[in-house]
Formats: sequence, structure tokens, C-alpha cells
Amino acid sequence: MFDLIDECGQDLERFGYNLKKLGRFGITVGSLTIEDEEDSLKNGMREGDYFILNAPRLYDYGLNCQAYISSLLSEKLSEMLKSLKIRKKDKVLLVGLGNPDIMADRLGKEVFDGVDIVALSKSNNIFKFCPNIYFLTGIETVDLVEMIVKCMYIDYCIIIDSLTTNNIHRLGTSFQITTTGMTAGSGVVRFNRRIDEESMGVPCISIGVPFMIFASDLSVKSPQDLLLSPKDIRQNVMVAGKIISNAINEVLS
Repeated sequence: MFDLIDECGQDLERFGYNLKKLGRFGITVGSLTIEDEEDSLKNGMREGDYFILNAPRLYDYGLNCQAYISSLLSEKLSEMLKSLKIRKKDKVLLVGLGNPDIMADRLGKEVFDGVDIVALSKSNNIFKFCPNIYFLTGIETVDLVEMIVKCMYIDYCIIIDSLTTNNIHRLGTSFQITTTGMTAGSGVVRFNRRIDEESMGVPCISIGVPFMIFASDLSVKSPQDLLLSPKDIRQNVMVAGKIISNAINEVLS
């Protein structure tokens, strides 16, 4: 199981994966397009566009680095929307996945809180939803999102969630955007129906940051497969949430 594209265990360069180092803050960015079913079957990833930004020293550089990452994410998000033929006036549903009561799983709620809408304006085309988790609602997240998409004639979705990684140095420092949607609960090995264009009937872009790692990936012996998170998790999630919400606001404003 993997959430980040470059942790799939495949040699991605043969599929066209391009990783480059930027000149500021030690940031690297990688991009990949899976164009057909054949390549999808070979590498285990769904067809679509993938972008990943790695900022290993994000929390050392401060506000300038955060603003730079936001600008890079907004640029990439704009490119993806353009490739999907999304128009400025199209109705978007922002979905903040995860459990807001657990900091490592709260990224969706942080972004939800930071994205601006003008709810009283008739011209408002940005809608937000935090479905919480199945164990608290008894309703599958994908069903809740699907109901809103259909009832409100949503044109596309942007889905936010915390991810898992197998590299401790990437906790809170890698930002991934894809056009392939997202599966609620996949980080804790709970595989539901995927929130994507196939299930929703509209394009679905996902944005995620890894805040959890399995103890087994650290060679830690434990009676069960524990999920671990950084000690500064509250600050890290708040920073990542602000970076992503600023990027989304820049694109949608």
C-alpha cells in the first residue's frame, strides 16, 4: 500500500517521471502522467496526472518558504484545472476528509477552514463539506459526497486528506496533487469506494500531505501495526493547511 506516487516501488522514470530540484529552499518537484491502462497496470497507479512537491526544510525556513510552496501549488492546480477544461464559473465542492478530532488526520478540516467562500452571494460557486469519518456517522463518505455533487449540480471536486508515507523525513513536508481522486480511509487500510470521476461523474482533484507512518516502516516491533505521527503535529498540520488553502484561494478567487 502506498499513498505517495514515488513510494510505489516502481522505477517511475521509465513511465516518464520527471524529478527536478528548484533553486530555492531545497525543494524538489516531480511530475508524472499515466496515459493508458497498460501503464496503469504495470505500476499500480490510476490513469491521470500526478505532481509531488518535497520541501524537507519547510519548517526551518518559515513564512517565505510557505508562501513559495503555496505559489507552486496554485500554479500546478491551475494547470490541472485547465487540462480538465474547468471554467472559472464552474461549481466546485471542496471536501475535507479525515477525522478533525485527531491532529494527524485533521488536514482536511484545516484546509476547509482556510478556504474563502461568499455564502450569501448568488454568484458564489465554491462549496465546502467536511463529512467526518464512517465510524462517527455510519454513512460512507463517498455516498455523502455523491449526494451533494448530484443535488447541487457540482462541476468538479477538490478533495483534501492526510496521507501515509514510508519515509519518516517526509512527514509534513511532501505535497501531492493528482487528478485521480482519493479513497477515504485508505491511509488506515480501510478501502472504500473511491471518490473520483468514475464514482462522482465529475473531475476530482486530490491534494494530500503525509502525516502518518506505520511503525513497521521504521523497523519498530509492536504488537500491532501502529500509526505514528510527528511530535510537532499540531503546528505542522496548521502550516500545511494554510499553505494549501492559500493556494486554493489564489486559484479560485
